[in-house]
Amino acid sequence: MLSRRQLLAASPTTLPLFLALSGCKGPAVLSAPPQPSQQTQVLLHAIAAEQQLIWVYAKVTAAYSVLAATLAPLRAEHEAHLAQLRARVVEPPGRQAQAAVTAGPSTTGSPTTGLLIAGTQAAALAQLRAAEQAAVTAQMDRLAAAPAALAQLYASIAACESTHVSVLAARISTR
Repeated sequence: MLSRRQLLAASPTTLPLFLALSGCKGPAVLSAPPQPSQQTQVLLHAIAAEQQLIWVYAKVTAAYSVLAATLAPLRAEHEAHLAQLRARVVEPPGRQAQAAVTAGPSTTGSPTTGLLIAGTQAAALAQLRAAEQAAVTAQMDRLAAAPAALAQLYASIAACESTHVSVLAARISTR
């Protein structure tokens, strides 16, 4: 029989060997946190998409300050969408799920978020309009697999973004 001192002294070296020989994976606290579920991943993508739209609005407003009055209410609505989406993320202990979401657009240079803001005000508004239209489509695509509460939120955000498309189109036509 081992004394408590001998057992404690031997534990750091023998525990992994014991676990390996016994076929035990070890206590759950030693394993990595679980991966986010598919629904959580979709929610994190929706958060990233809102962050990207906010980033594009900020860049267009910085490039064309004359558009600030028109774009500020639209950007504020995206910030409200982002807050609503973030409120639905349940983070597992020991892991920050939102850390995986980037603040700026992807570096793929897609036409909807792109890294460069268009050279004219009208083109920048068209770029925002295209980004909003892509956001509507993405939100609608999320509906099918979403639970009821999230589906309602995605649909509400899509409807709001659809009105943004109309507002931006009207602003483009008056230029």
